Amino acid sequence: MAASRAAAVTLATLAERFDLVVQGSAAQTAIRGVCALEPGKPDCIAFAENAGQIESINRSAAAAVICPAAVAEAIESPVLVAKQPRLAFARVAALFERPSAPAGIHARAVVAETAQIDTQASIAANVIVGEHSVIAAGAVIGANTVIGEGVRIGADTRIASNCSIGDDVRMGERVSIEANAVIGGRGFGLVHNGRGWEAIPQMGSVHLGDDVEIGAGTTVDRGALDDTVIARGAKIDNQVHIAHNCRIGEHTVIAGCTGIAGSCTIGANCMIGGGVGIGDHVHIADGVIITAASQVPKNIDRGGVYSSTFRAMPATGWRKRLALFRQLDKIERRLRRVERAGLSSENNE
Repeated sequence: MAASRAAAVTLATLAERFDLVVQGSAAQTAIRGVCALEPGKPDCIAFAENAGQIESINRSAAAAVICPAAVAEAIESPVLVAKQPRLAFARVAALFERPSAPAGIHARAVVAETAQIDTQASIAANVIVGEHSVIAAGAVIGANTVIGEGVRIGADTRIASNCSIGDDVRMGERVSIEANAVIGGRGFGLVHNGRGWEAIPQMGSVHLGDDVEIGAGTTVDRGALDDTVIARGAKIDNQVHIAHNCRIGEHTVIAGCTGIAGSCTIGANCMIGGGVGIGDHVHIADGVIITAASQVPKNIDRGGVYSSTFRAMPATGWRKRLALFRQLDKIERRLRRVERAGLSSENNE
């Protein structure tokens, strides 16, 4: 990764901010970005997790390394000592992920007279902000994004370009929404009238808690009556669909291309793999892990790891198994006849 355009920070500053320890006299070493351990980059910081990486540290061009104490004792490079180097690195990297956006409203933005935008918020070109919406300090709204009426956006929230935020959506602080996401679109509520389908009004909205992340191209539908809720710290990947009236628990993570039907409840600290399909009105308990491409048509009432798919195999083997699957009814009927015949023989003896 190239060095960020953000201002340099010293190891001493990073240590104080993230509760780390500077080894030796390297406190004033300047850091302008993050990098991989090898080859490393000057003015950037890398990380290492075990003694097996000591030779890589010695070869690295990185200005400093985040590593555990046992590794730090064996090297001479400028070091930040951390109990969890990967976690510490992630937090440091976040400082350099994006340059700070300038505060203010771009001349080509369209902002309703009744909207309230903090002077420390940043509104890019071609953004539209609807009536009575409120945008707090430090929030950044990317180009071409549309903010509906009555929206509440918390401090330090970042919404990328080309997003659509529906009416009355509420977001906490430090929410992150990537490009082309749609938050608060109409839910897929329909009723059949005997001849065709009629739409059910979707009158709720969406509530995103603090530190929620929404990936690029993801859609979160507004509720039919109550709000769709994604709780604090939940992380949603790219191209996920969350239907109306769903509730996602705190610190749950959902990988890309998962589809969640309406009125589902997913507990806290769950991990949902990519391409999972969850049926409507399903309840999933706290601490559930669902592996990729699984189908979940019914409730999961206790924590654990759940799967419902076949692993990939050579196509010829799969075709043979598929042929057997198609014969399962016949095989079952034949087995029952054999079992009945066996019982009859035993009774006659």
